Amino acid sequence: MSLEFWQEKPATVGGMVLVDDCDILEQAERADILAQLPPLEGMDILELGTGIGRYTSHFVQVARHVIVVDFVEKFIEENRRATAHFNNASYCCVDVMDLEFEDESFDFVFINWLLMYLDDSQITLLRDRIHRWTRVGGKVFLRESCFVGSVGTAPSRDNPTRYRSDGEYTHLFEKDFSLLHRGNVRIYEERFNNPHQHYWLFQR
Repeated sequence: MSLEFWQEKPATVGGMVLVDDCDILEQAERADILAQLPPLEGMDILELGTGIGRYTSHFVQVARHVIVVDFVEKFIEENRRATAHFNNASYCCVDVMDLEFEDESFDFVFINWLLMYLDDSQITLLRDRIHRWTRVGGKVFLRESCFVGSVGTAPSRDNPTRYRSDGEYTHLFEKDFSLLHRGNVRIYEERFNNPHQHYWLFQR
């Protein structure tokens, strides 16, 4: 159901954030999230659920190599088009649950609005895999909608999102990672009175 939901969305910023009149919102959101990331120069990065590449466009400027993963072909193609002038990215159109990499392949794993589309068993399995894929000392960044959607409302009937508590994500990843930093994306609190757009930075 999640794949069908996203295949119907346009390969645009609006299709990614699911909010009308999103340009200013998207710019503020992206700036806030990028400000929370550690230095990424020369790193091997895994970006899961990339969409059209709103963050890929930053990663390719600083990383040694970026593996870009999304399961919607038109999103991957738009991402590839937007970052075509860089030669340090590999693009994978695949479900994240079908991924396999060698142990300790990455210095940094970035996940934005992905885990809330997985069930509990899938998240646990993916976390275990991410732990294996991340090098010792490497970092993992998560951002998820908790309790409610981005604009502070319950999901529509066709939306497959599972809005968990922030504590559930914290507890799940603290099993294998050390929590370095956490917070919320401020523009959503300012614009929609929604303090539940949470992010976490963990270290293996």
